[in-house]
Amino acid sequence: TGAMNTSYIRGNAIHHSNNRACTLHDISNTTVEYNVAYNIKGLTFFLEDGVEMYNVIQYNLAVFTRMSNSLLNPDINPASFWIVNPNNKFRHNSCAGGTHLCFWLRPARVPDGPSYTQNFCPY
Repeated sequence: TGAMNTSYIRGNAIHHSNNRACTLHDISNTTVEYNVAYNIKGLTFFLEDGVEMYNVIQYNLAVFTRMSNSLLNPDINPASFWIVNPNNKFRHNSCAGGTHLCFWLRPARVPDGPSYTQNFCPY
């Protein structure tokens, strides 16, 4: 959680996943690059709540992103790259052969999801 200036997700091959390839959740200043994702159920490269900012997502390839009925509603019509906060850099990413969308830009008026507020009790 928070600013992760030296963190990265780099050079991975992720395949046959039943629940996404790469999820950024309440994180900023991270680099996601040179990854290949194949045969993924649900949103493949996923910025979750809209509070994620200043991340660099570049030179990634998503091949055969598939729908999932067991995750979130957007996973029924999944995008390879799900963008809820445009205050991130998406450069030179590609996708092929998915069942629905390559890029889905869905800017939220206000962030949503569990990282939006810390005023909850998990029990």
